[in-house]
Amino acid sequence: MLIDIITGLSYLVLAVFFILRLNHPAKEVPEWGKWLPLAPIALHLYALYLAIETGAGQNLSLLNTLSLISLIMVLLVAVYRLSHQTPHLMLYACLFAGVVSLLNLLPEKPNILMLKGNTLAFWHIWLSVIGFSLLLVATFQSALVLFLHKKLRSKPASIHPLLPPLMQMEQFLSALVLSGIISLGVALVLGFMQPDSALKAQSLHKIILSALAWFSFCTFYLGYKLSRLSGIRFARLCIIAFIILAIGFVGSKLVLDYILQRG
Repeated sequence: MLIDIITGLSYLVLAVFFILRLNHPAKEVPEWGKWLPLAPIALHLYALYLAIETGAGQNLSLLNTLSLISLIMVLLVAVYRLSHQTPHLMLYACLFAGVVSLLNLLPEKPNILMLKGNTLAFWHIWLSVIGFSLLLVATFQSALVLFLHKKLRSKPASIHPLLPPLMQMEQFLSALVLSGIISLGVALVLGFMQPDSALKAQSLHKIILSALAWFSFCTFYLGYKLSRLSGIRFARLCIIAFIILAIGFVGSKLVLDYILQRG
């Protein structure tokens, strides 16, 4: 659809803006620059509405779900950026959202669900998507924490002036992981409360991997808060835990819908 092309290109243009910002850190940026992400976000929201809402129900196909995740991720980073300096994180979010928006042009098998009137399924899906989005941002933030730590250890240290202090980045990472743990944990509980027919429709390995990833994030977060894990090790382990989550959350559906051609 044309709206997907416009949305994807808008995100990529915004990504170019942040690349130029990173290449010229000393250049003054007007206050309205903080509101630039709102334009592609609005386009993205409209495109998602057209893609998901159908007369028969809600189409939560793989690409539509990924598009929803990328929208939440960009919105989260954009809100955080209003009070903190995060051009690197915003760049990654825009690139991810832009690529996903353009991938939405590919044909795929629809996955129609009737969520209206099914409160349990509605909140299970929404909290799962929100939790995945939060932990995806946490993964990007983990990569930035590791990158900054590597720069601090180099001699002489060469740190980009727009990178926040390491402690601030670790605090944001910790908050993201905690929020993701809560959202995903409630989503898992609601998932187990659904009727047996709905549970049997889910892949067993998806449930196991999602639960394993959630437990891993909980363990790593507690280890970090109890000072048994350094911020650097916490960041590395968060990336590993997210890979497990992504395999369960996205990988199983990718195999079923695109490789085995069954949903």
